[in-house]
Amino acid sequence: MAKTLVGALALAALPSAFAFRNTSPFFLFSTADLTIQNNDASVAQSSTVTADVLGALKHCPTQSYVIVEQHGVSSADYADGRAAPQLSRYMGGKHPEVKTTLAIPETVGQVDAAAIAAYLQSNCAAKDTTDETWLSRLVSQAPSSSKALRIQQLQSDDASLEQFIVNEAKSQDYTVIYVTTPQTESQAKEPLIQEHQTYQMESSFPGAVQMELKRDLSSHAKRANSTEGGLFERYQYFTPGIFMGFAAIIPLFLILLVGVRALTSLEVSYFAFSKEMGPNAQKKQ
Repeated sequence: MAKTLVGALALAALPSAFAFRNTSPFFLFSTADLTIQNNDASVAQSSTVTADVLGALKHCPTQSYVIVEQHGVSSADYADGRAAPQLSRYMGGKHPEVKTTLAIPETVGQVDAAAIAAYLQSNCAAKDTTDETWLSRLVSQAPSSSKALRIQQLQSDDASLEQFIVNEAKSQDYTVIYVTTPQTESQAKEPLIQEHQTYQMESSFPGAVQMELKRDLSSHAKRANSTEGGLFERYQYFTPGIFMGFAAIIPLFLILLVGVRALTSLEVSYFAFSKEMGPNAQKKQ
């Protein structure tokens, strides 16, 4: 059931992935062996993901739970693993205690983290203990639109998550639910505007450019060379129309020849055209 983070988010590297504007990734990893449907889906509805997570956690398989809410990101931020190296290690099977991983590159809508937290609070809270660290929620704000600052902020949040798992989560018995929200329209357009402005600054001409225009005489040279060669090289005599004419004339000529030969083969005696003058002719009259 385990899958690498880069392999799960390979869709983000394709140009078609940018057609999903209002989507964001979803991650889950646990030390328990969970049964989750659609664990290999690339695109899923947020309501379906929420229902699948609640169904997998209905028996409270671990002692501690960590719900992470990362705002304003897309699957492209996690495609190469640089922005979240620790998350990549958990999703890639680098921690032997992790038995279940789930990575959905494109989640349509927002997974209801509050509903998941309320479900765990009402069904998995231990009544005979005062330990409050079994359920934790970490909220991270949307990173900067600048590429360098964006990676730096995501790496800082990723390091905080790793430190929290090591220090606060129950050792060898935890479930991390990593919920993200997509970028807003203004956040998605801001890098494109900056890139367009940079392109205009780099492509501006420092001064006037002088160009010498010359007439292209290559067509005239080709036309002069076309008069060279023999008669049969310059003209085409046996065209498709002529070929079709011969194909129609030959059968007609054969039919005419057979008809003429049939007429000429008739044998009629000269007596057939003479008038009968005998006694028999007088009887007929």
